[in-house]
Amino acid sequence: MTVTATVAGSAPPRTRRVASSSLLCLVLCLPALIPLLVILTSLATPETEVWTHLARYVLPDVIVNTAKLLLGVAIVAGVLGTSLAWLIAMCEFPGRRWLDWALLLPLSIPAYVLAFVAIGFLDYSGPLQAWLRAMFGSSAWVPPIRSTGGVIVVLSLALYPYVYLLARSAFLSQGRKVLEVAQTLGYSRGSASWRVALPMAKPWIAAGVALISMETLADFGAVSIFNYNTFTTAIYRAWFGMFSVHAALELSAVLLLFLPSCCRSSNWYGGRSSAPRVTSIAGTGRLRRTACCWRPRPRC
Repeated sequence: MTVTATVAGSAPPRTRRVASSSLLCLVLCLPALIPLLVILTSLATPETEVWTHLARYVLPDVIVNTAKLLLGVAIVAGVLGTSLAWLIAMCEFPGRRWLDWALLLPLSIPAYVLAFVAIGFLDYSGPLQAWLRAMFGSSAWVPPIRSTGGVIVVLSLALYPYVYLLARSAFLSQGRKVLEVAQTLGYSRGSASWRVALPMAKPWIAAGVALISMETLADFGAVSIFNYNTFTTAIYRAWFGMFSVHAALELSAVLLLFLPSCCRSSNWYGGRSSAPRVTSIAGTGRLRRTACCWRPRPRC
């Protein structure tokens, strides 16, 4: 017979560790939580005149522009980063090892610097259009860089390494054996890449697109150079142009509403990954065969 004595008021070691971990997490997150709380508390005391002005003259244009920019950069950068990651991880060609790290270099270039370079080179007075007019006359035409498409392309080129880095790690962790197993089940190489390797890499790709979306929402330098109105430029004008801190806080609070939608979209896309499952098939006697089953199954 065993008697266990417990001291009144003393918590188990596991409970103490959980409490200390929670306290440490709260302390580490406090510098980030304070600005968010200040922004959210501005919604508790709204100013009717400020909201009327914002709803009539600022929010319609800003919301549409931000949504266009967010969707365009997510699609272009996601496709570009995933495609480059696939080529680097699964293909062998001259210069692959050099490109493996060179494709990460845009992370070292701020987006506003890339915007300066793009406008200086591709604008009407830039060297490219001047050379085209000299060669082909005034009929030479280049798509305007100061447009929605221009700012989407510039931000995509600056931010695609987020998707490239994560997707490359996903494809390398799968290895080429995944494609070989899929080919033994009747898939072609292209079909195996599209229906097996890519769905398995969706969580990594979704995480990269989520990071790109956050960077796009927070960007100020590139969009201000392109004179493209988004929430960041509207917040800057409200603070330093209208000298209204409250209007800037309320615009920031509206901007925060985009963050749950970005996280929800990435979780929805990443949660649809179809990972392989192993199924045991009973045979005669003591023999059992193991087959790797994929969905959707190839048609016979």
